[in-house]
Amino acid sequence: MICLCSYLLLSSCVEDELAFDVIESPVLATFDQMSTSSDANLMVEATFYELDKSGILDHTIGIDSIELAGMEITVFINEDTEITSLTTDGQGTAVFDYSKEDLMGASRLEWVGTHNGTPFRIYYNF
Repeated sequence: MICLCSYLLLSSCVEDELAFDVIESPVLATFDQMSTSSDANLMVEATFYELDKSGILDHTIGIDSIELAGMEITVFINEDTEITSLTTDGQGTAVFDYSKEDLMGASRLEWVGTHNGTPFRIYYNF
């Protein structure tokens, strides 16, 4: 009887409908909010890196970050409102410069792209 109750309790907790895959981002982004001559604009510089983990077990090498040049990024607000598209330069940097009024009161930018076939979405709160 105890085995049957244990089985029913444990099996009822596992449902495939609730399961989902979490995939780590294929890129790392660093952000620098830049001052502008006018408070009417938001200017953010984002630099995107691919992480080379091949030396992770060697303390003299570790993880290396490689700038991602020529990568296309789409910037969204409110999850589904596309604001602009950007392309990273030779140093993996893209500069977002936009009117705060046109951001419709949003307080977060969502940087969306694909690297090596893996999609990513990175959030930046301002």
